[in-house]
Amino acid sequence: MEAMLPSVEDWLAASWTDYKRRWLPLMAVLALTGLATAAAVFLPLIPAGLAAYAGAASSWLIWAAAFAVSLLAGLWFTTWAQAASLRAAANDEGPSVSMGLGWRQTAAFAWVLSILMLAAGGAFVLLIVPGLVLTALLFFAPFYQMSGEDHGMGAIELSYARVKPHFGAVCGRLALVIGIVWLPSWIPYLGWLIAPLWAPFGLVACARLANDLKTLNPAPARPALGAAVAGLSFIFIAASFAITWGAAAAGTSLYESYAAGKLSLKAPDAETAQALIATLQGQGTEEDRARSTAYVMSLSSGSMAAP
Repeated sequence: MEAMLPSVEDWLAASWTDYKRRWLPLMAVLALTGLATAAAVFLPLIPAGLAAYAGAASSWLIWAAAFAVSLLAGLWFTTWAQAASLRAAANDEGPSVSMGLGWRQTAAFAWVLSILMLAAGGAFVLLIVPGLVLTALLFFAPFYQMSGEDHGMGAIELSYARVKPHFGAVCGRLALVIGIVWLPSWIPYLGWLIAPLWAPFGLVACARLANDLKTLNPAPARPALGAAVAGLSFIFIAASFAITWGAAAAGTSLYESYAAGKLSLKAPDAETAQALIATLQGQGTEEDRARSTAYVMSLSSGSMAAP
């Protein structure tokens, strides 16, 4: 007989016990990593401002370099914050231990998270349902990465192998966690104060679910997902490039039309203006409404044809 996940009631009760025990260290990690991330983002701007004020180099060069450093620091520290928070939610350890081990695991955590997002993104490009399905199957890869069970693609395949036999139950629990975490938003006036204190419960509950899956199947037979993940990643990157190129081409075309004066809209004559005002005020006649409609349609046709 195939082993089953603990009941929803037992899972939630265990998650609540974990949450109460780990709440203070987890909140400390969230607060400290948040402050560190904010400092990492804004500190590079201080020397940049001083250098620009002193005229040390071109302002464009100074601020471009400062924003590049700020962006890279923000990405790294944000990833570290996620890694440390995941450790604090899944383990009974102090904030300093979670942040220290999380810092050393940041690069590996970023890699497995990137693989997951690229694969899920490619599935979402195909259709919403495949994207949701694959996201659920690969969802626990970062948890197994941070626990030290495996790394990179190995953690991806481990998550897939453990979730697949219990796919329906896992999806139901993930949907339930989302609903539970969303509950404070329905509380008038106080919801925004409660939400930051309550939201980490979702992370703890997911960590408990990852551990339940591990207990059921410590060493599952893993599928080879490298080719599939590579294909989905390519689809996502190609779709992103196509969207970016299309947006840039549309923007260029629109600017060229504007520069050529093709987007200049014809102002209404006095009678049409009066008809528009009367129609907007709800006092226009049938003739006013017909004149207003004809004028608006002429503007729409002109602006659509311009590019």
